[in-house]
Amino acid sequence: MKKIALIIIAVLFLAGFSGCENGEGTDDYGFAYIYMPQATGSGGLNNNYYVPSGDSTYTYNFKIDADKNELQILLGVLRSGDLSNAAYSVDIIARTDTTAQIISDGLVENGMIFPASLYSLPQKVEVAANESGAGFYMAVPVEALKNDSYTDKKLVLTVGLANPSRFELSATNTNTVVILDVNAIRAHLP
Repeated sequence: MKKIALIIIAVLFLAGFSGCENGEGTDDYGFAYIYMPQATGSGGLNNNYYVPSGDSTYTYNFKIDADKNELQILLGVLRSGDLSNAAYSVDIIARTDTTAQIISDGLVENGMIFPASLYSLPQKVEVAANESGAGFYMAVPVEALKNDSYTDKKLVLTVGLANPSRFELSATNTNTVVILDVNAIRAHLP
């Protein structure tokens, strides 16, 4: 009886291995939703993105492009799931209505709506087939930030995603509230 039980167990064990095909570990998996990783920085409390984010060179979320004389704030798009050969694009928009509501509600101390003449954003971000995301910059002229009218201000702009060419936008984290602390960033300007 023990012999028969061992044979049955051995057959079932070998049958389990034969059911696995080579390459299954590389199959696509997960849910494909597009979001902005910068919107997740607070761990779900809000989607605020403070610039600068810290004093260490390892926490910088911006760079200064000396050739263009502009501050470049790092932003990006990301797709969840692991999908091969899945290129996509998404539009980048400024949500001025959301920004105005944040300012009118007093949610950012010394907050001021980012003047439209003071920044530029790409209209669209393209993500390659073998990538899950891509970065882009919100550009701000360095000289404009030295203007006295921005002293002690936090410039606020809600940057959002729209019209994905493929996949769906996530139900959350598709808007990032960029909060530029002018006084803090001036220490980094040339």
